Parts: sequence; C-alpha cells; structure tokens
Amino acid sequence: MAYRNPVEDELAIQDLGARYVDAVNRLDGQAWKATWAKDSTWLIMGQEIKGRENIFEFWTQTMTLFDFVIMSLNSGTVDINGDSASGRCYMTEYISMKGAGPMTTQGVYNDNFIKEDGEWLISSRGYHVLYQGPADLSGTYEPYPAD
Repeated sequence: MAYRNPVEDELAIQDLGARYVDAVNRLDGQAWKATWAKDSTWLIMGQEIKGRENIFEFWTQTMTLFDFVIMSLNSGTVDINGDSASGRCYMTEYISMKGAGPMTTQGVYNDNFIKEDGEWLISSRGYHVLYQGPADLSGTYEPYPAD
C-alpha cells in the first residue's frame, strides 16, 4: 500500500478551491471546468446539473448574465477518507447582474471531492445562499440549514 500524506491531500483540495475562485474571477471557463470530475453534480439555484460538460454549459450561460463577478474564498473545512473527501467552504461574491446593478452574496458550498487520475476534483457541489443584497447588509439573510 502506498503511503498517503493527509497534509498533501488537504493542501491539494485547498488549492482546488483557490483555482476554482481564480477561474471565476478571470472568467477562464476552461480552468473552471478543469476543477470538476467527469461525472460530477452541481446543485445551484434550485437545479441539479449532472456531468462536467453540462455543468460547464450551465456556468457559461449563467456568466453571460453578469457585468462582473468578483468571488473570494473565505474559510472552509475538509474531511479526507482515502480517495474521497467532503468539506464546506464559505464564499463572498460581489456581482453586478446586467440590468440589476451590484449586490453582495455570502454563501456556502457543501462539497464532495474525488481523487481522479491522481488529481483532486469536485465530485459534487451544492450552493446555499446565506445573504444576498446590498453590500450594507440590508438584504435578506438565510441561516445555514441544519444538517
């Protein structure tokens, strides 16, 4: 059995999150797509999208709705179990939807990861909006749902 380094795996998963955010901010669709496993699932905006190609198509279409998006990764957790892992990470987004103007979104991703061909990738990602509205926080707050 090969030696596993849990610190190396955790750092690789943290880097995966950073690459995801970087790709969003640079509008680099190919780099963003590369963070997803082939048979991944994305739960977002009340929809479940299956498969990396379908997820990428949805993201590409959705990104056309924005004048800009600036995303930042806040904090997160990860629990590694062999070649799979689960975690949670909190995000802040500053966005401007075409025709609607700027707003801030605070959200949380509930994630599952898989090591595919030696690389950690997102196998499933569910997004829950905690806050969306003006940056002065006068918008709507939805507490994190109980597990």
